[in-house]
Amino acid sequence: MVTKVKFSDSSKLEDFLDGTAKEVESAKNHFMKAVVKKGKDAVKRHIPRTVGVRRHAGRKRMVDDVQASLVEDKKFGGKRVRIRGGRQTGPLWHIVDKGTYRSRGTRFIGKAMTDIDNQIDPALDAAMREELR
Repeated sequence: MVTKVKFSDSSKLEDFLDGTAKEVESAKNHFMKAVVKKGKDAVKRHIPRTVGVRRHAGRKRMVDDVQASLVEDKKFGGKRVRIRGGRQTGPLWHIVDKGTYRSRGTRFIGKAMTDIDNQIDPALDAAMREELR
């Protein structure tokens, strides 16, 4: 794609670039919010659900205790999506995912990541189309 822009006044160019930067930032925020929702849905879809198994009294099911949010990445900068278990079930995710010597792992995290990867490009295309019309 080739675009030619000719401006005689530098203030008009700065205004144009400022507007473009704001639109791209808005598209990025919209995209990240969509990825948070899609990621949480994918994890909920792949977490194993046991029926008829007795749970500890008062403990939530894993599927009901999924938390997803946008957080600032201190190491690399910018924002990233964080999906994890809550306070009650978070410490159990690695056991359910990888298994133990007595039980087979379900590999739900890898399945959810594959599912999210397949949904990222269409979500990015939709966000860019919506914001940059």
